[in-house]
Amino acid sequence: MIPEKITYEVVQAGQDLETIVVKSGGREMPLHSRVNPERDSALLRDRLDPSRYDFLIILGVGLGYHCLPIKDSLNRYTRVVLVDILDGIERFMARNRLTSFLLDDPRVILVAGRTTDEVEMTVTELLDMDAVRGISVLEHPASVRIFNDYYNAVKKSIDKVISIKAGNKATRQALGARYLRNALVNLAMVKNTRPVRHLFNAFRDYPAVIAGSGPSLDDNIDGIAMNQDRFFIIAVDSALPSLTGRGVLPDMVISIDPQPYVQEHFQGCDCGSSLAVHSITSYPSLVERLQGYLSFNSHPFSQLATEVYGDRVGSIDSGTGSVAGDAVSLAVKCGFSRIALTGLDFSFSAFAIYARGTAYQKRYGTFFQDRCSTVETLNLNYILKSSGGIREGGKFTRKSFLHYNRALGDYIRDNDLTQLVTLNDRGIGLAGVASMPLNDFLGRFCPERIGKKEMIGAVHGASRKIDGAPLVEAVGRIVHSAFFGDLLEASLGKRVDAGARKRYETMALGFTR
Repeated sequence: MIPEKITYEVVQAGQDLETIVVKSGGREMPLHSRVNPERDSALLRDRLDPSRYDFLIILGVGLGYHCLPIKDSLNRYTRVVLVDILDGIERFMARNRLTSFLLDDPRVILVAGRTTDEVEMTVTELLDMDAVRGISVLEHPASVRIFNDYYNAVKKSIDKVISIKAGNKATRQALGARYLRNALVNLAMVKNTRPVRHLFNAFRDYPAVIAGSGPSLDDNIDGIAMNQDRFFIIAVDSALPSLTGRGVLPDMVISIDPQPYVQEHFQGCDCGSSLAVHSITSYPSLVERLQGYLSFNSHPFSQLATEVYGDRVGSIDSGTGSVAGDAVSLAVKCGFSRIALTGLDFSFSAFAIYARGTAYQKRYGTFFQDRCSTVETLNLNYILKSSGGIREGGKFTRKSFLHYNRALGDYIRDNDLTQLVTLNDRGIGLAGVASMPLNDFLGRFCPERIGKKEMIGAVHGASRKIDGAPLVEAVGRIVHSAFFGDLLEASLGKRVDAGARKRYETMALGFTR
């Protein structure tokens, strides 16, 4: 967002300096003092700490007098990003004897007169969490006071970028080695999988329901069971035991988690003719068991595979960081005309953690529950501890849930996905997605029985397994090259020592023979 028209002029002020005057509604509002603009230099002086925060973002620039304290320590910053709503201010900064230095240093980036989306894109490109000590976002009081809506929107966008980047870094640190080992092990099993691209547009003009494992799944599961021949069902892996336990056989199951506990969702579940979709970093025992449809994600070894196969395999990676987002991406690329969502709550709705019958709830009921601690008590204790007291719309949630909700909402908005609805409003809603009861969804979009088994059989029968030899050959060629070290560093977020590199080389070569 950015106002359609902002009128401002640069006028003479005291101390042989200039100031900016913004004109709006018959009022004139100066961004800096008319008497001594240089006085603004005291505004941020005590808040600058490049030893801890070397990536600095300043919201509101004007002519930059409040940025003067940066000059003496500019060489200690990795990057300084200046964001201002006013277009063209660089012309006036260039002639300012005090602040023109901001335009001369390559570490300083001025983003002026840009929309919030453009600011977000710029910060996304510039910010490398592995290369900075810390991030500081500071505000110019006068600018934020005059253009409060704009700078608040920009701040939210920047917060989102930082949250995503920090989450990705934390994931690499916590799970980077797991992702890497999975990818190397799965290289040998690529030949047993099929390209997810074979599913694209294979179900055009049919309705679908995506089932997550949130508590709201309980509201609709009986109706889904009774009418499951009227729409296709895409299940995230954690919803599988809840669905199959109540007579619902999903048509597709998506599993992207790299950790071994994901196997728990499949224990005792007969997937039957369900089409399984996984990534190259999914847990290997499931890849071996399911021999499903391979989707490339953003992992460095997945990018290498994309170089080998081009666009022939395909990807359902939504970039939202969640299996829910990838399930939506899969449904859209399969061509479903209407897509209903249930069990995607992004909150602990009705003081429950997951739907009944999920592996998580079975764990409470089977192993942890006793006469003093019921399942309900265990749920409540977990919710209060896990949420940290965070609520959204009166519902307990947590920061990661809110991040996933925003990321999926942005994905829906950016791709103009108007075919989505939610089947209840029990959880935290998705921006721009309407809610309707299951019966209304059935009446409007699911008029008749679908021969799903025959369709799925035809699609599966027409697909051919991936030729794994080109990928194995490519890995074999690069394993002793410098590029292999770059792949390891990108996978783990850090340089590996000679011993670790040797272990990964041995692992890679073991699956290229």
